[in-house]
Amino acid sequence: MFPIDSFSITDKLFRLNENIKLIEDVTRKPQKEIIEDRLRYRGVEHLLQISIEIIFDIGSHVLAEEFGENPKTYQDIISALGQRGVIGKKFAEEQMEMAKFRNKLVHDYDTIDDVKVIEYARAAPDIFRTFGKAFSDFLKKK
Repeated sequence: MFPIDSFSITDKLFRLNENIKLIEDVTRKPQKEIIEDRLRYRGVEHLLQISIEIIFDIGSHVLAEEFGENPKTYQDIISALGQRGVIGKKFAEEQMEMAKFRNKLVHDYDTIDDVKVIEYARAAPDIFRTFGKAFSDFLKKK
């Protein structure tokens, strides 16, 4: 195992925080207005996808370097983070659907429900902040 690359994680957390602010800016608008402005809507989709990828990247790195684990799926990453105490177990269980949502954004982009994307985007900042805080707290312990 190698030491955790705290610089890389900190850099990713900075980007996650930037994305959170952008998502919040967009989701202050009424749902209909976001959906009708396709450029704004596609931007939110992309911000969600990248933010979720950041969470999986950090989680995967922590699990590999600190615990010698290499989860096979995105859901496995979240589960293992909960089992290892990096994030709360209850929070991990609640976020298992994040992997499915990410896959819909990437692979089922042509059939994804615009309303569900906006609903997720409105909930995402708090979820992403919780992950960010958990990762930051974990780094501080190291």
